[in-house]
Amino acid sequence: MTSLLSLTTNVPQLKATGDSGLAVDFDVKPLPSNKLHDTLPEPYVQSVHEAQHEAVPAATNGAEIQSKAKPQDVFPISMTQLEAKSDPQSPPAAKEGSKAIVHTAPTDAVPPPTHSLNPATRLKHKLRDTKDLIVCPGVYDGLSARIAQSVGFETLYMTGAGTTASLLGMPDLGIASRNDMVRNADMIANLDSHHSELIADMDTGYGGPVTIAQTVSQYIRANVAAFHIEDQVLTKRCGHLSGKKVVDHDVFLSRIRAARAAIDAERADIQLIARTDANQQHGYDECISRLKAAREWGADVGLLEGFKSKEEAAKAVKEFAPWPLLLNIVENGHSPLITVNEAREMGFRIMIFSFAGLAPAYMAMKEAYAKLKNDGITGIQGTGVGPKVLFDVCGLQEAMEVDEMAGGEDYKSIVAP
Repeated sequence: MTSLLSLTTNVPQLKATGDSGLAVDFDVKPLPSNKLHDTLPEPYVQSVHEAQHEAVPAATNGAEIQSKAKPQDVFPISMTQLEAKSDPQSPPAAKEGSKAIVHTAPTDAVPPPTHSLNPATRLKHKLRDTKDLIVCPGVYDGLSARIAQSVGFETLYMTGAGTTASLLGMPDLGIASRNDMVRNADMIANLDSHHSELIADMDTGYGGPVTIAQTVSQYIRANVAAFHIEDQVLTKRCGHLSGKKVVDHDVFLSRIRAARAAIDAERADIQLIARTDANQQHGYDECISRLKAAREWGADVGLLEGFKSKEEAAKAVKEFAPWPLLLNIVENGHSPLITVNEAREMGFRIMIFSFAGLAPAYMAMKEAYAKLKNDGITGIQGTGVGPKVLFDVCGLQEAMEVDEMAGGEDYKSIVAP
């Protein structure tokens, strides 16, 4: 097991040492034993910097590396190797005045074990290193996310329509605020961030370039793996309602540039998905033009919302290959229904089913409430679905194990039903 190094400032005094890395002058101070993190696997430890979730290799036992750089100088370090200048076989406790070497890993370096990667990096590797179609159910709250995880989905999609409906009880008309969306994404993304990735709706970015950059930073800190930002006007609506209007080409690209700059500034792996809703208002060719420009400005994935036919969807994939496209499926919406197998054959890389949770939940709850109103019962009796079943989905057993491991006995008496 290893200890975690605390980088108290992001920018050190740097001097080049050739291709092997950067020489860095640090003040090194021993960490108190209660700051050691001895529960993470060798040889990587998970970074806890809230704005940078890269995996950081272990270094000197119990060392806190503190830069002499000024606070206003910002140079986030990602995927770094930290080597203390000491005996590698038996590293002693760090001494005052010790030096460390920072080696910046190339972007195509062999990744560490997946359990030590943050969600954004895992999703990045899935898109880059595999040809798999990533199928994502739409989730909108903690329970829907837990249910999706319980049946085996690794990547989830937080729908803006579902968030607005469940959190606010309002239609998807751009009513949900940035705070609403960030708070919901943060909760869902961190339910099981070691095994699950979250793709989240970011609507229009909630303002101009400065606001967009701040929003992207908040999504990064929330552990979101990817987000899509669109070209609708601020008074937007669900992509499967009529009457959509989009901003002009240059405004859309300013949103993409602002988002890309924010990602690069934090050296994050969060995936930028450029979404265009221009098909309804301006047609297919304008959508292709916008997505090609977004790709040039650094978008990682494209999303053409509102295909008018299966042929149009297949054509778009061919136009952009090998650049990945995301397909949004909304049953009973404005686009044709495309199955997972059909999307895989077309070559889509991500497929989201935005209403996969919201619509069935609506139907089931409405039926139960109507039965209660008309018959005086809900119809749940006899199904076997009771409190413990629901709480098990929400992590009851894990919570009990944590309590028992810590010496607690408060929850040992919890049994079925």
